[in-house]
Amino acid sequence: MNYHIAYGTADYLQSLLEKFRDEQGSFYLLESAEDAVLIHKTKGDSVFEYPKSYEAIEEAGSFEGSKFIVFNNIPVSSEGRPLFEDRFKQRAGLVENEPGCAGLVILRPKDSETYIVSSMWETESDFEAWRQSSSYEKAHKNRDTNEALPQSVFTGKPYLTSFRMVESS
Repeated sequence: MNYHIAYGTADYLQSLLEKFRDEQGSFYLLESAEDAVLIHKTKGDSVFEYPKSYEAIEEAGSFEGSKFIVFNNIPVSSEGRPLFEDRFKQRAGLVENEPGCAGLVILRPKDSETYIVSSMWETESDFEAWRQSSSYEKAHKNRDTNEALPQSVFTGKPYLTSFRMVESS
């Protein structure tokens, strides 16, 4: 499955959503205090003029029913991609079973180096509860240890962005 993301103001992206509403696939308009994104999930090409395009390498659950979405943006070198993806395929899969988790999508970039690990939540409180849970600790237990991925896999520091679902179609 392909995910194409357009960035901009909420008003501009709302106009794009209206323009492309009848196109093949699903659309999700997400907003934060700073910006907004419009996601087009489809088997085909993007309808956006200048999208950031991704291929889902793992999907569990869905954006539907979620109100709070977190993108873990992880810059990965081209040489590090196989190791990074293998590590995610071997992961415990604990987050999907957490109360309030609506889903998880791991997106491989088609035209950049930054992967997006998107977790979808019923509420922001559900996400924060997971971050305080033993499942979170277990999922991240190898961070800062010899078991962690080598720093050469990454081209920069990972960072989180969070959004609220505005509309889905």
